[in-house]
Amino acid sequence: MMIGEGAPARAHLAATTRSPSFLCAFALFIISITVEVTTLSSFLPAASYPDVTVAAIALLTLLYLCYSIYSAVGFYIQFGLTCLRTDLKDIQGHYNLCQVTSTSNGNSNPELEATSMKGFWVAEIVSPVTNKAEIVGCISLGDPPPPPFTSGPGTTELRRMIVSPYHRRRGIARALIEVCEAHATTSKHKLTAIVLRTTFYQPHARRLYTRLGYKIVLEKDLRFGNDNVHVFLYRKDLLTLK
Repeated sequence: MMIGEGAPARAHLAATTRSPSFLCAFALFIISITVEVTTLSSFLPAASYPDVTVAAIALLTLLYLCYSIYSAVGFYIQFGLTCLRTDLKDIQGHYNLCQVTSTSNGNSNPELEATSMKGFWVAEIVSPVTNKAEIVGCISLGDPPPPPFTSGPGTTELRRMIVSPYHRRRGIARALIEVCEAHATTSKHKLTAIVLRTTFYQPHARRLYTRLGYKIVLEKDLRFGNDNVHVFLYRKDLLTLK
């Protein structure tokens, strides 16, 4: 979310720093600092009114620049911290995972299995370097999203999908989503739809969702700082999968 290739926080920050308001504020900051340094190095009194005015302009523009940067990435920082404080703090307990034993190549390996409508899955590959299994992606199904993205009963939300930047464009994300859909379509859960939320600055993910049959049912601007984060709610009816 924050630093990986294609991370929405990076994309949002790049767009913010290229905006006219940010560039004008940055130019004004540089000019005011240049004027202040030039004035202080001259023979003019250091405490003259022009110096105070220029210093105030420099300080205000610096505060604006810092606040704009925070507004661009703060939403994603807050989201990540919320994840770590809630479901990712206790994945097994939150997603009702039960430990089971699977047999592979004659070896017994402890695994966790979803026992309710919720679930959490990881994608593994065998590293050609270490010859050991490595986690390269994850995904989960959770409770329906809160307002204003509420989408009715019988709905589950696809969440926490991420694939390592070093293993993308290999069909891993598609496979993870298909696992969630297979789990949600089992008759015992009686789910009618899967929804998911994503932002404007995740274009690759949005194209994937569209290819897999998810449709935009709601768009909402969420205010954070002095900026807006454009959030999409996608939905896929499970009746089309049965």
